Amino acid sequence: WFLLCPFDRHFSYQATTSVHIDSFYFGLLKRTLLIMTTTDLEKEFTVHKSFEEIANQYDGFILDQFGVLHNGAHGLEGAPECVARLANEFGKKLIILSNSSSSSESCKAKLPKLGFDPKYFVGAVTSGNEAGHYIQNTYSNGQKALFITWKTPKSPSPLHFIELAGNVTVTDNPEEADFVILHGVDVVRGPGKDGEARETSLGNFLEDGKMDLIDPLLKKCVDRNLPMVC
Repeated sequence: WFLLCPFDRHFSYQATTSVHIDSFYFGLLKRTLLIMTTTDLEKEFTVHKSFEEIANQYDGFILDQFGVLHNGAHGLEGAPECVARLANEFGKKLIILSNSSSSSESCKAKLPKLGFDPKYFVGAVTSGNEAGHYIQNTYSNGQKALFITWKTPKSPSPLHFIELAGNVTVTDNPEEADFVILHGVDVVRGPGKDGEARETSLGNFLEDGKMDLIDPLLKKCVDRNLPMVC
């Protein structure tokens, strides 16, 4: 299997080899695709200009989403065509691996509007799915979760993740919580349906760095030694 994910524009390997990435976008055009492989940890990376150079060396490809397949709004240049060729022409198995908080089903459901045919992927693994399974196995006896998530309306609904998590209830009060679910970064959400549940804003700390709203909340969680799943 071959794993492809986006790199920073300068990527240092073992602090000995520096490879300048002119473009890390996934595409068919040789000028937009650079692939790096290594077969020996002591050797330098090999830079490939096309998947055609390596496609027959692997049974399948594990593909990240954002910055590799798409940018959240549409497929990156050449990516849908490359996926189709890998699946059809080369007969490769393709799997999406993503740190998205959405479920695997939601991940695949979004593919058509991004320009990809879901049939080319044998599956998808997301951090949302894995976190949901972990919560089911660890906190599924009716424990309460302090629910830090995205504000509504949001597609898919944050409640979809709670369904993945099994028998847990949500609260916006850290004094009531048994653990913390960090699903998003917009609000602390109480129980209830979308549009009815109380949502307390955490500001825009990801963009402006202002932690005055979220810091006191996290301090209460630390004081109670609450575990966090994110």
